[in-house]
Amino acid sequence: MEYYKLKESELFSFFHFTETGRRPQSRGITEICLKPGGFQEFIDISMKVDKEEGVREGVLLLDRDWIGGPMTVNPFGKDLAKSFVEAVIHPQDKEKACSIISTIWNLSGSRDETTYLHEKTDRTEEQIANLLNVYLGSEKCYSLELEKCRIIIENVEDVGRARLRIIISSLES
Repeated sequence: MEYYKLKESELFSFFHFTETGRRPQSRGITEICLKPGGFQEFIDISMKVDKEEGVREGVLLLDRDWIGGPMTVNPFGKDLAKSFVEAVIHPQDKEKACSIISTIWNLSGSRDETTYLHEKTDRTEEQIANLLNVYLGSEKCYSLELEKCRIIIENVEDVGRARLRIIISSLES
């Protein structure tokens, strides 16, 4: 996806993201740092773009204390996480990423019940349970490799704070 298209997405318009800086990286990659219109102290986003401004990687960092855990889930945090995955995922992988997007969107705490429109396999159930536990902070990492990109959702320490990090990386060279 081209960066200019990403800037036209709901992720940018609804959450009012603006650039806070650009840093050159190796091999013609530029890292673009972004902040939302609100809750800036809890949210960091960066996009790595190539010379043609094609998005090679998107990273969203959310403070764990802000997004909640097993008992309470911040609706703004889950909306942002869902919108980030939806906007940054490669268009050819969107259908396969629907379970991730809907799982994040349906989070609401310890009494969640997820409804599936299609039959789910044991593998799907296991993956969704892992994703839920990572988002809620009780497991370390969830990853999924699709045709065009890789999604990693993990709990990390960043700048001295517990955070949820969502990384979407292009598999295309």
